Amino acid sequence: MKHEQKSSIKSSGVPLLDNILGGGIPAGSVVCCLINPKSMAEVLIYQLSSIGKVLYFTTERKPGHVLQGSQQLGFNSNNISFVDIYSKFNYEEKEKQSPTFKKNLYELSYISAKHDAKIFTESIKLPKDTLWKFEFWTKEKVVDILGDLSNKVFTKLLKTKEQSSFRFSQVDPENKRFTIEFSGCPECTDLSGFKEGICYYHAGLFAGLLSSLLDSEMSAYESQCHASGDEFCTFVVGQGSDKDIQDNVSRFFNPTSIRKDDEVSLFTEHSLKQVHAGDDNRIIIDNFSFYIDLIDDRDKIRRLLNQIYEITSGTNSICYLYIFKDTHRKDVENMIVSKSDVVFDLDVVVSGDNITNMLIVSKIRGMIAPTKRMKVHIKDRITLDTSQEVV
Repeated sequence: MKHEQKSSIKSSGVPLLDNILGGGIPAGSVVCCLINPKSMAEVLIYQLSSIGKVLYFTTERKPGHVLQGSQQLGFNSNNISFVDIYSKFNYEEKEKQSPTFKKNLYELSYISAKHDAKIFTESIKLPKDTLWKFEFWTKEKVVDILGDLSNKVFTKLLKTKEQSSFRFSQVDPENKRFTIEFSGCPECTDLSGFKEGICYYHAGLFAGLLSSLLDSEMSAYESQCHASGDEFCTFVVGQGSDKDIQDNVSRFFNPTSIRKDDEVSLFTEHSLKQVHAGDDNRIIIDNFSFYIDLIDDRDKIRRLLNQIYEITSGTNSICYLYIFKDTHRKDVENMIVSKSDVVFDLDVVVSGDNITNMLIVSKIRGMIAPTKRMKVHIKDRITLDTSQEVV
């Protein structure tokens, strides 16, 4: 994939590091941070997350513990929104779990997509009589007019160059119920082996789109999915008051057969959709080693990495992936390093009684990386030994 031109340079939050790098880190960059667990790298994490609008994924600690550590060192944490992977997938506290535990994982993506689709469709300001007396239309007219209109709006919503490949295969104008066949669904591309539908985001998009066009509260669920072996993804959209629709949507949000690694990956991908272009966005994944250990399929790790890369690049954000060095398969580590735009390598060097943290910036795409190791002093802030700076 050809890497897009970075539009600007953003501060890392470590002033001297910015100077060494020529101003900071290119916007749209995925930064792989290879860290020695003994290096007190959490101080670096706190400092990097102290600027910008931060979406912080926690996998090893609760958000409260991260906040406490950051605030104790005097860092600003008001800009941080957490995605609590730890509590949802690691931390066993069954007596406090809500009965709607799983519902929250998938409905987050669905509701967000539905809201975005409604807002976008309403902003187009179609003539009020576009779908006048819709309930009396013939099925052929619904397919021709509503189908064409939906395709055009959907294409603009997703900002794709070509018209999306979906069609209304079944329509019931009187009861406002539709079946949509969607080919080439990007949400489940390269995924397989699922027993149930997983395209919550697109279900929300279709529900929001038709809610606005028909001026009626619509809901949607996926009845067939490419990830479960079907030829294409199929969505059923109907009025929210329809009991059959309600029951199927409820089952859709509460899958019974999904694997934990797939569930974590999907939830992470859906949560990343909270990031939008236009803000000074930072994404912190603390740490990505959690995903590498959990997902035993290299292709699934690649897919998740690709999703992170596309969101980061598409929104001109900066994403930091923290990885424990020398603890994973070398081919997986090399894949992540190759995909990343910037690579920080933070290690600990022991010489006699002296323990020194050393930082190497081994890669920074589109710029010249420093050619020497830099001494890192870690107390309440990260500082660098200026004698290591390349002039």
